[in-house]
Amino acid sequence: MIARSPVWEGRMIQTGHVATPPLAYFNAVNTFDPGEAEDGVARIFCPHRLTPLKSGAPGFHAMHNSARFDGYSVNYVQYGAEVEIDPGKLDGFFLLQVPLSGSSDVRCGAARVASTPRVATLLSPTLPTVMTWHAGCRKLIVLIERKVVEGHLAALLDRRIDAVEFETQVPLMDAVGQAIRAHVMLMQEAATQSVVLPAGSGRLVQRELRNGLVGLLLTGLVHDRSTLLAHGAAMPAPGHVKRVEDFLNAHPDREVSVSELAEIAGVSLRSLQDGFRRFRNMTLTDAIRDARLAYWRRLLEAPPAGAGVGALAIAAGLTHLGRAAALYAKRYGETPSDTLRRHRRSRQ
Repeated sequence: MIARSPVWEGRMIQTGHVATPPLAYFNAVNTFDPGEAEDGVARIFCPHRLTPLKSGAPGFHAMHNSARFDGYSVNYVQYGAEVEIDPGKLDGFFLLQVPLSGSSDVRCGAARVASTPRVATLLSPTLPTVMTWHAGCRKLIVLIERKVVEGHLAALLDRRIDAVEFETQVPLMDAVGQAIRAHVMLMQEAATQSVVLPAGSGRLVQRELRNGLVGLLLTGLVHDRSTLLAHGAAMPAPGHVKRVEDFLNAHPDREVSVSELAEIAGVSLRSLQDGFRRFRNMTLTDAIRDARLAYWRRLLEAPPAGAGVGALAIAAGLTHLGRAAALYAKRYGETPSDTLRRHRRSRQ
């Protein structure tokens, strides 16, 4: 039997005469000490710098309630006082932040967003983030693993996806925003009820809720694959396009001409070019370049000892380093040197 649920009041959950924060059963951090808060939240999200912006941190009270499920978590977070939060790049996950009260200033990549209960934010893992939460700011936050979002988009596009970056600002008062906010509230309620649901049905419910939100974000919000999604999701690509993509992904560093790709595809060069334009909205040269950029990134993320950016670019089949570096920065939101430096630091 499912327990009677608390009533969502928009600010706190009312149970009888006692107001408790959302997801109270899943409390992981509850402290008045900024250092303890930084350590505790880092264990749930990622390493970051947490800095109170007023001497002595008056009013500081950090609380983080976190319900984890397959590929995502639902979180309630508050700090009480005004704080700056600097996680850099999230790398492995997206964060959808829905304010319940108060306000925050969010910088993610080039975007600057004043976030309130009318404006949420969606942080992309490949973009550096710095936030200022003002006193009284409280948020529901959904963490979604990067592989879940990219896997969902890859299934929609019927092609491999290495990264996707969303516009940071998510207006909550239009139709899409209201649907996203309602879905997040449903996920919060389902997480609260998960403690009394049978394990099997609970997992199914949580997975469907996760996939529903990811679908809303990908189809309702603007991101750097929106145009491709609009053009490429209508029908699956033909076999000759997939054969070439499989070849390029398996052998990204191999020197190959477009004529050789047509032979691999088993169709004329013109048919292959038309297929990529129609179903991938790109040229064959673009496809070769994208496969090599993705391979270069994989090499930079797991570099051999002593290998530099230039040597790894050549290993990936990219001979024009300056042009390749500019394309890399545009796609991944960081320079090749940044990627190499970050992953070498993580191994130390």
